[in-house]
Amino acid sequence: MDLRKCGFENVEEDMIYKIYHNDMEDLQNMNQSKEYMKITRKIKKIEKILFKEFTKENVSKYIEYTNEKISIEAESQFELGFKTAVKIIFQALK
Repeated sequence: MDLRKCGFENVEEDMIYKIYHNDMEDLQNMNQSKEYMKITRKIKKIEKILFKEFTKENVSKYIEYTNEKISIEAESQFELGFKTAVKIIFQALK
């Protein structure tokens, strides 16, 4: 059913509609900044090294890079969740 034909012109911007219909594709795409891509490349590089040479120094680097990547992902997810909540609040107030 095309809700735009029923008078709901802004249905693609309606966050409540998207949540109800599990249309959260745009929310699932994390912003992949240059910093995120750089740390991801470092992780892949150190993973290759770890398969060849499993040393304490390499494991330490791997853990450091992985923690940095997780931190970037957490910040991005928080920002995305906050923006989504604000959009929902604005729609509820309309």
